[in-house]
Amino acid sequence: MLMLGQTTSIPVVSKVLTIILGMGALFGFLEQSDVPSIAAMGSPDNVLHGTVIDNKVCHPKNSDFYLGTHAGMIGITRQTHYHVLLDQAGFLADDLQEFVHFLSYMYHRSTTAIFVVAPICYTHLAPSQLGAIYED
Repeated sequence: MLMLGQTTSIPVVSKVLTIILGMGALFGFLEQSDVPSIAAMGSPDNVLHGTVIDNKVCHPKNSDFYLGTHAGMIGITRQTHYHVLLDQAGFLADDLQEFVHFLSYMYHRSTTAIFVVAPICYTHLAPSQLGAIYED
């Protein structure tokens, strides 16, 4: 797991788990032709929802993983790339992946899993609702 010391350049946001994620990471790496893309792995069908990819295309020493949480239409399931930058809570990798998967079911506008964790959707929803109320 990537361990970082507490410095002024990396502020600790809070004492609770902070999740930072990258979106649209379905492509391989240009400088490494031997690393396959997520989209090239497996069959033309979607990966099953709840699928975790934490080897082969992930960094060998850092803690990162891809998680396909939702059951989308054929060919459009999004896998989200999660990086653990600092884990003060001491999660095991499997426990963190399960926790993130459970968070994808917590969005009030959906009865099924969504492709990112619900708090991310809420952070996008709040500004758009405020923008509708407070127009220029």
